[in-house]
Amino acid sequence: MPAADRDRARRPARLLSYAACGLLLAGCGIGPQDRPVVISIPPQTAAPVPSTVMTGVPLSMQVYLLKGAHLFRVTRTVAPGPGLQPTLAALSAPLSPDEQAQGLRSAIPVSVQPLRGSMGRGDIARVDVPTGFDRLPVQEQVNALGQLVFTITADTLATGVQLVEDGRPVAVPDASGQLQDRAVTREDYGVLAPRVE
Repeated sequence: MPAADRDRARRPARLLSYAACGLLLAGCGIGPQDRPVVISIPPQTAAPVPSTVMTGVPLSMQVYLLKGAHLFRVTRTVAPGPGLQPTLAALSAPLSPDEQAQGLRSAIPVSVQPLRGSMGRGDIARVDVPTGFDRLPVQEQVNALGQLVFTITADTLATGVQLVEDGRPVAVPDASGQLQDRAVTREDYGVLAPRVE
């Protein structure tokens, strides 16, 4: 049978299939409504955002404050956290009444912005310049740097500290007032070392 004849023979069967599909769809269809139906969708809850506060056993950190012209070591308890966070949190915490009664103080400027830092290459801690640091007299900058260097090197693997601003190193004064554009260490602030009693 030629192809044209075969196609004509199948045409009625095809038309019948189309008609059956049309009837099925018409029977399943939804008719028009008099007025719209309001559908309420429950609000989506936001996914929980991880907090930077970590739970766990509080950490005891060695912190260096100032007593007269020298550093004085105290122990402070802080929440655990990643990297330098616990050390910097301990250093920037307000003085306790007991610390004030001992005549201790801090040269690090009080700020609502927490101290931030991270371990850089090797054993150098990179710390963002504390807010207000540039407005301190040179001797107070030296005192603040002594506190930072002694505190950070006490409880971390760091042996030196580099202040940074927008990721770039900042020159800082050593104990003699000379600007250093390298990481500074305890040796640079040896004259501030705690007195041996």
